[in-house]
Amino acid sequence: MPNYKILLFGICRDLLKSEMIQHENDGLLTSGQLLQSIKISYPALENLPSLRIAVDHHFPKPEFIVEENMEIALIPPVSGG
Repeated sequence: MPNYKILLFGICRDLLKSEMIQHENDGLLTSGQLLQSIKISYPALENLPSLRIAVDHHFPKPEFIVEENMEIALIPPVSGG
C-alpha cells in the first residue's frame, strides 16, 4: 500500500498549515490520479487553478506512474510579471 509524501509550497502550505502531507492509497497512481485524489482528500485545494504536481523535479504527464519513493511536490499557481 503506497504512502506518498508530498511537499507543499506557497498557498498549498498556507491552506493546509503544513510543509508536507502524506497520502496513502491501495495501489500505485498516475500523476493525474494522485493529483485528483489529493484534491478530494483536501478540499481546500480543489479550487486552486493550475495546481500541478511535480515528481523528481519535473512535471510529468498525467499517465506517469508515481512511486512512493519519488520526491513529490504540489506546485501552486504563481503570478508575476
